Amino acid sequence: MIFSNKLSKLLTVVFTVAAMTFLAGCNDVKYDKEFKSESPSGEKTVTVKVDHVSRPDVFYNDECIFEYSGSGFSETVYWNIEWISENEIRLYHNSYEGEDYSIEIPDE
Repeated sequence: MIFSNKLSKLLTVVFTVAAMTFLAGCNDVKYDKEFKSESPSGEKTVTVKVDHVSRPDVFYNDECIFEYSGSGFSETVYWNIEWISENEIRLYHNSYEGEDYSIEIPDE
């Protein structure tokens, strides 16, 4: 009985460590899709990464400059980028009211 109790504790610890290691490595699989958009002059490029519930995060020079704070969507949503200027983009989609964001691009 004592051996069985120690074995179950050991297996619990091993399973917990394995699960934590796996979950720590899941950061790279946070996003399902990504697309790039280049400024009209071609000098700047932003990357939009979208997770499994269509929440977009916008990156510039591998730095997150916009993080969607909503709960996500039950269907696939396609986001659009419109360049307002070299330092500002508009992130939007036409399916939902109020899903229109103006995002400043930081200077390098």
